[in-house]
Amino acid sequence: MGRWGACRREASKCQAGQAIARATAIAVLSVIAVASTAAAASGWALWKHSYKVWVDANKTEHRREVTWKMVAKSATKSDCESRRVSEARAEYDTLAGKGIRVSLAGSKVGFEQRNTRFRHAYRNFECWPDTADPRGPKGK
Repeated sequence: MGRWGACRREASKCQAGQAIARATAIAVLSVIAVASTAAAASGWALWKHSYKVWVDANKTEHRREVTWKMVAKSATKSDCESRRVSEARAEYDTLAGKGIRVSLAGSKVGFEQRNTRFRHAYRNFECWPDTADPRGPKGK
């Protein structure tokens, strides 16, 4: 007889089991829908990451983190990516206009500094989900 025969004999138990299964399925689908909506609702943040580099006598590179600064927020990743490139170009143009030796590779601007052991400095423009902070966890 199997499962269906048992359902006919104990109809109220079978209906209760089916109701629980339906309620569980609805709850799971609701959670998925809310999570999808939340993920779609989150935007993107454009960050400017500044750091300096110097090379010692052994040709070992030493990097010093300087700052992470949020530049703008965007609704979509593609908007952020477009802004990332234009911000890097603007930074390049500003530094070049000051007579500073500068290079541009994608969204990374490199330039030379004087009067410091950190001869090279960089500003890299990066898109991050607006729920993430590239500076890491905040301490108390």
